[in-house]
Amino acid sequence: MLGMYVHTHWAYNRPYAARTWTLEDWQGYLSGLKTLGYDFILLWPQLDCMPGTPNPSDQAYLAKIARVIDLAHNTYDMRFGITAAPNTIGNDRAPAYSFEQRPYFVCEQKVNPSDPAAVARFLAGRRQQLAPLAHSDAFFMIDSDPGGYIGSTDEEFVALMQAQLNILRETNPAMEMVYWMWVGWENYNSFWARAASQKEGEPDPEIQVNVQDFRKTLPLMAERIAEPWSVTASNAVHQQVTDQLGLANKRAFFPYGLIEGEPTFPLTRYAPQAIADRLSDYTPAVYPRGILANSQTHCMQLPGAFLFAHFAQGGSMATADLEQFASHVIPDCAAIVARGWSLLETDSGADLRAASRAVRAEAGKPLRMGKASGLLFGDADRFLIDLADNLEIRAALVDLRAVIYEHGDAKRAIRTLLATLMPYQARVGFVDAYYGPLRADLNEQVALLNDPTLTAIANDFSNWREPARRNGVAQRFFDALAVYASA
Repeated sequence: MLGMYVHTHWAYNRPYAARTWTLEDWQGYLSGLKTLGYDFILLWPQLDCMPGTPNPSDQAYLAKIARVIDLAHNTYDMRFGITAAPNTIGNDRAPAYSFEQRPYFVCEQKVNPSDPAAVARFLAGRRQQLAPLAHSDAFFMIDSDPGGYIGSTDEEFVALMQAQLNILRETNPAMEMVYWMWVGWENYNSFWARAASQKEGEPDPEIQVNVQDFRKTLPLMAERIAEPWSVTASNAVHQQVTDQLGLANKRAFFPYGLIEGEPTFPLTRYAPQAIADRLSDYTPAVYPRGILANSQTHCMQLPGAFLFAHFAQGGSMATADLEQFASHVIPDCAAIVARGWSLLETDSGADLRAASRAVRAEAGKPLRMGKASGLLFGDADRFLIDLADNLEIRAALVDLRAVIYEHGDAKRAIRTLLATLMPYQARVGFVDAYYGPLRADLNEQVALLNDPTLTAIANDFSNWREPARRNGVAQRFFDALAVYASA
């Protein structure tokens, strides 16, 4: 298996947010991934904030995904998995929103696994949600984020897994159950207990991987989950415990966040050495079930998707031909695009701006499409303008960091950044909390200015006690930066 996880958490614009993709978008993306060697798709259809009785927009979305599963099977010979949290489903506010616009933390509820009546209602809702997706090949369940319930046990986690799998296997007895190992169910619930008692100004509680959870959960699965079932492993603890329990043959590698973390403000990444180094741990002998990548904004992470597939299939840094890949996407300007990608992580503002101008000059020209052009989501000009803006934003961030370090005119540098960042953000539509390059190169630099208004808004990015406050915080932050820089 060489798979790609498609995440749908945040509501932003098409084609940036996967929850907005049309059937044609899906077809193009599958065709592009297929050229790189991918043969498996994992989708989070966001059942976890969808009402138990799906509204018309949810029904339309689920019907579309049913067609996508058929497309993957019948046209691209790809397997297709779905994922859901153990105990989360839409609350009474969820039906008022369309699927594409639904804010997750506003509409999610966590069901108490020890309340039989609540679990019965939850499973009745899951039955309605899962029915259109039952011809998928695998059902993944993570042991943390976004599920969890303070005080709940690993045994309750496996019971919730078994109950939802049973619903799917009524229609599809061959459905594979995949345990997405992360931090451990009871450990995650302990984290939330600490977060709930956190006081203003105290450091955020930390999550540590807890091997004891896995030592309890995996034997329970072996006892209660009928074959086929497998696990994903992301770190040395996962590998160790599956080795100790004789489950190495069930293991797939899932180095989450390697191409792009989430939540991340949508910016294209280019980090070949980091991907190569991380995938040096991967061999089919150690992970016989294969390997999974993930992205949040797939239409921007083309170089990462290429590099991940290249190294996962045994390629090296010396054989990673970025320009050749670009020629399969957009052949008439492959060299310009490849150079733009390769410069994204540089610290030279002059080089970034020169590359931006070269890429932008290609927009509007009649351009041929290559065999992987489905990765453009039907719009070469959109792709080129996005890449040009990415390069310009990176250049402005380089300048801002230098200005703040040298105690220069930070307001002027912020104005220069916002002149590109805010129109770009309006086009992309991402407004929520983020990590990634923008967090490091903007938020962490702005923190050095010690402005009370900016600091107060920035604190909401990491608000664990009230996650709904993270909705829209990026927009509030950018607007406050504009006010600050204009004063």
